[in-house]
Amino acid sequence: MNILKNSFFSNAIAFATAAVLAVGSVSQAQAKNTDSEDIRIVKVDDNNFEKEILHSKAPVILEISSTSCPPCLVMIPTLIGIAKNYRDIKVASVGIDEPGIDKIKNTLPIQAFPTFFLIKDGQIVNRLVGVVKEEQLLQALDYTPKAVKQQAKKPAKKTGKDRNLVCKVNGQFHGLKNLVTISFVFGDTEIKNVDIVTDVFVPPEMYDKREEMMAHIQASGKGEVTPTMAGFQMHIDNDCRFMKAMDMKRTSTYGEMRAGLELQGFKCE
Repeated sequence: MNILKNSFFSNAIAFATAAVLAVGSVSQAQAKNTDSEDIRIVKVDDNNFEKEILHSKAPVILEISSTSCPPCLVMIPTLIGIAKNYRDIKVASVGIDEPGIDKIKNTLPIQAFPTFFLIKDGQIVNRLVGVVKEEQLLQALDYTPKAVKQQAKKPAKKTGKDRNLVCKVNGQFHGLKNLVTISFVFGDTEIKNVDIVTDVFVPPEMYDKREEMMAHIQASGKGEVTPTMAGFQMHIDNDCRFMKAMDMKRTSTYGEMRAGLELQGFKCE
């Protein structure tokens, strides 16, 4: 039996009706940006899960992400690349911090972020957790995609000037409210610098736990942690061992990164 289908269909019939009638549900969420890039990543929630995932004719790479998860942000360029270059694969994303995904959380075994479910014909054929390379995702999907024929493009004109992008989003960190700010510096051909700052707000009744939380994060090696008046701040810069270990794909354009982050709920400037 198809466990994924059975668990989801066991929900009320009203959910299936809502999936058809839901206002704003679309089969292909496309984010347009200033560089005219077309980022073909489907945004999924309870309303369109059945249609986009269970009934998808194309094999699916379904990402479960969190705005408070640096590895999730690092994976954005890879997912954009797959969505652009392999149009016979559907790339879909669920934001765990967003509303309207209760049935998805009760259906899928989600324990860490990012988690990638590789799905064919409504069945999970594989699952990967953490930062992975494009070839690992394709191999786990056990599918040989057809690459899009790329039209020859003129080399980008080198300006010698850097271009900055700053994106922010409010989210949660282990139940605590936070603000994530990710900053990029783009050169002519690659991302030159990435800087991620997460401001975590600790309520007064939990202040006695603040030092313990900070020590745990510091011990993980995921950047520097410093106390603030409202809680504490996590800072991951371009040179920290955590960022280097994640081996971020750095050839994404300004437009691709902006579109990918805005799809995840970030506001960019």
